[in-house]
Amino acid sequence: MATLSRRNFLRGGLAGLGALAAARVAAPLVKVKSASAAGPGKHVVVVGIGGGLRLRESLGMGEGATMPNLFGRSPLVTGFATGVQGGPNLAPEYPARRLVLPPVRATPLHTEGTLVTNLRYADGPPGHLQGHGCLLSGFYNQLENRADAHLPVPTIFELHRQATNAPATDAWYVSQVGGFYRALIASDAPGYGADFAGVYLQPPGAMQPLMPIIASGKRTIDLTPQNPGLPTIRANAAEDAAAQRLTSVLDGNSPRFAREDTTVHLSAADNAAVQQHLASIYSDASYDSFFPDAFGIGIADGNGGVDGTADAQTIFHAERVLAKFKPAVMAVTLLDVDVCHGDFNGYLQAQQLADACVAHLWDFIQSDPELRSSTTMIVLPEHGRHLFFNGNNPDSLQRSGIDHGQGDDGDRNVWMLALGPDVKKNQVIAPANVAQPGRSTNRYETIDAVMTAMSVLGHDGRMRTELEAEGARPGLVMGEVFA
Repeated sequence: MATLSRRNFLRGGLAGLGALAAARVAAPLVKVKSASAAGPGKHVVVVGIGGGLRLRESLGMGEGATMPNLFGRSPLVTGFATGVQGGPNLAPEYPARRLVLPPVRATPLHTEGTLVTNLRYADGPPGHLQGHGCLLSGFYNQLENRADAHLPVPTIFELHRQATNAPATDAWYVSQVGGFYRALIASDAPGYGADFAGVYLQPPGAMQPLMPIIASGKRTIDLTPQNPGLPTIRANAAEDAAAQRLTSVLDGNSPRFAREDTTVHLSAADNAAVQQHLASIYSDASYDSFFPDAFGIGIADGNGGVDGTADAQTIFHAERVLAKFKPAVMAVTLLDVDVCHGDFNGYLQAQQLADACVAHLWDFIQSDPELRSSTTMIVLPEHGRHLFFNGNNPDSLQRSGIDHGQGDDGDRNVWMLALGPDVKKNQVIAPANVAQPGRSTNRYETIDAVMTAMSVLGHDGRMRTELEAEGARPGLVMGEVFA
């Protein structure tokens, strides 16, 4: 069992303390249909690779095979590299971190599902909140990067909960950067909102040893060999029950929250379930519940252990949620690749981490009999990155940082990988005959990925209705994806 190094017991950094809140056509030319066996008993996991990931480095392998678990070592799109590729092409002077990665899969993950290589993020600014706002609603938007930004259309969490009367714990959003991604847990759509939000969890901020250390109230910590333990937050069922009784008394003698209040307030049952989940983590004296070395993805700590990056921590805790709650809807945001703004070489390494994390998540799903037979996973970048360098931190290979947001083809040309029991296996496609009023690309788009995910749960019709009511162009279900 892994133990916490004396020198890095605050691994994960001071990445923020907070962050748990629950938060409420014409026919195309290609085949479009609803997912087979859609509806109750199905699960959907949407993984958004945030920060912006270009086609050139991922499928194109223009700087080596940065994502071999997902895509193998031979380019899957033309124009950037040819032949079998080695690892990432790091500048010789780059002080590379020593990554800890599992062995690369013998068979790329894309052969287990369907890969769309020419997806288009077709409209709206290619920014973080805008990109993930689209991934969580199927709505191209121009949200400001603010913690109080809300979509005008319902999110995938709200659509599911309103349609099924499911508890909040049946819909989770696990991500980092809680400041504004958390705003996407519920919308301002009439009839939806905070009452139908899911649960938001920011592992890189909340799930770290710093929390019980602060909660302990200790001013000094003895870490001598005679007293090796670190503080924990005690889990006590009797105390929890007493606190819940007191809360009920206070709630019963206080006015209800106003209907226009956009803050998310969980039900007592949802609160209790989430609190119990957190308590089991914060009370773990081994600290493995925060992030264990055995996860095997991250940065070598120099003492034989593994420091988890934000993406590794996010996936580890997403898997804990899946194991315990088996939610019908889960969205996951990765963001390590956003280092690209000022560190191109770090961007290449972050792709390796994202690649390993996505493969780990899928393998975890396959290890659970219930999830294996019922879960569809959709993976795609939230958007791309510019075709040009920004000049930050140039290296000896004439590369520098790359931004996103101006909307060139590098920003908008992305991909989508679909996996699951209903998904067609070993299929790589790039349809160029997709027709819909208002669609100018004749290609599948990000909004189609979201609509396809919702079709698995049987919510595509409701999503289409809500988008059209807002005057938005709804996505199409990618019929070719399904077996």
